[in-house]
Amino acid sequence: MQEEGLEVQTARNADHYGALVHHLSLIRNKRCLMAYVYNRAEIIRDLAWKVGLLHELPCEIKEKFSDSEEQYFKDHSKSLKMYMSQLSLDVNVDMVPPKDPYIKVRVLEDLGSGIILSDKSANFASHSMHFLKRTDAEQYIARGLMEELIS
Repeated sequence: MQEEGLEVQTARNADHYGALVHHLSLIRNKRCLMAYVYNRAEIIRDLAWKVGLLHELPCEIKEKFSDSEEQYFKDHSKSLKMYMSQLSLDVNVDMVPPKDPYIKVRVLEDLGSGIILSDKSANFASHSMHFLKRTDAEQYIARGLMEELIS
């Protein structure tokens, strides 16, 4: 446009509009990708609370993560564990206090023997029933290894 002696402000040609459409589509694609990455990060943070901070991810979930998402999960869990240890407080329990601190659970998968809980050691054979503290059982319930029996 400058070679032809036209002013850039007043004269618009096809190249200008093509470049404008290309630029706007790049901005839109960038926004969509950033929204996707933010959504994945939010899912990973929520998963850390559901699965529990002290445990590895289940294999069926872990295989769907990229390497950077796996590292993000580990870093997020590590920072939360460090925060909880500094406060000496477990923030992974329910915000609403339960009616009864003990619950009746049934073991769905064999967990083996010698698992130490806060007040005792127990053998968690498949389909056995136990009366446990809610805080001890919640991590196993969240991972699908136990179920709460409601009577």
